[in-house]
Amino acid sequence: MKLINYHRPFPASFRFFDDFRQAERRHTPPVNIRETEDHFYLEMLAPGRRKELFSVDFFDGILEVSYTSEKTGAEDQVDYLRHEFDLPDFSRRFQLNNEVIDDEAIQATYTDGVLRLAMPKREQAVKTVRQIAVA
Repeated sequence: MKLINYHRPFPASFRFFDDFRQAERRHTPPVNIRETEDHFYLEMLAPGRRKELFSVDFFDGILEVSYTSEKTGAEDQVDYLRHEFDLPDFSRRFQLNNEVIDDEAIQATYTDGVLRLAMPKREQAVKTVRQIAVA
């Protein structure tokens, strides 16, 4: 029985660079954003993190959520047999309207790997329905 050689279109060195490029990609955690009558809610999926290392800033209409891990150098000393995941640092920015969001009342919680932000609307931004009597 003769084995058929598999012809790879590119040499192995090219595949190495493909893997390297994937590792170089920036990590962007996915988000869900929803709106109610009086709030905006943002949920960011970021499992395995420590809540003390999150930074949530709101300045000039920009909401920035970032995570910076503490690098001890001990991670470089570990000899993995297989290393398939990492918890990279990240930063995401969202353009918001200063006149709508009450930045003094934004609340953030981190539970079960999900960062949740509740951003209340200012009272003048909340749309109210006014009933008009028909004469």
